[in-house]
Amino acid sequence: MAILLLMLFLVMIALDIWAAVRVIFQRRLKGWVGLSYYIIALLALAAALVVTSYFSYYPNPNTHVYGWPVPQVIFQRDTPTSPWLDYVGPAVFLAYPMNFAVYMSIPSGVFIFLAMRRRHGQKMPPNTAPEI
Repeated sequence: MAILLLMLFLVMIALDIWAAVRVIFQRRLKGWVGLSYYIIALLALAAALVVTSYFSYYPNPNTHVYGWPVPQVIFQRDTPTSPWLDYVGPAVFLAYPMNFAVYMSIPSGVFIFLAMRRRHGQKMPPNTAPEI
């Protein structure tokens, strides 16, 4: 299961990078569509910061998780009267960019689709017919 989640996350990262290259560097989308990529990226960044920092939930009475879907910190205890123990690992620093990549993956897929559609939808000018 962990391998499948890692593969899914790597696909999300590749999708985000591909969309950024298409929209930002190759300038495949112009006008309001290209501008909307920047707006959605800023919204995804804000959502990643807020949800990773301030969202917490209890999946069971003895576990307290901060951040979603990639948690920043997880507190656990053995019994309801025992102290909370925490796991602080690389997730403290990696949760923010990982959540951004997760939140940006669906819009990135849409922008890649739009860029490919716009590329294939362009017609050749009338005087530049291919030579046979």
